[in-house]
Amino acid sequence: MCDCPKVHLYEIEFKMDGMIVVPIHKNCGVKLNEKQADTFQKDLIKNWGFEED
Repeated sequence: MCDCPKVHLYEIEFKMDGMIVVPIHKNCGVKLNEKQADTFQKDLIKNWGFEED
C-alpha cells in the first residue's frame, strides 16, 4: 500500500490486478491505501462535476 502523504489527481494511473482495475501511484508504483482511494474518488467526482450519492 502507498504511504505517500499527499496524492494528486495527475499522479494516479490505473492498472489491472487480476480482473479488477486499481489506482496506482506513479511515484512509488503501488496501489493506494483505503483512505487515499476514498479521497481520490471524491476529488475525481468533484473535478468531473458529478453529484455525490
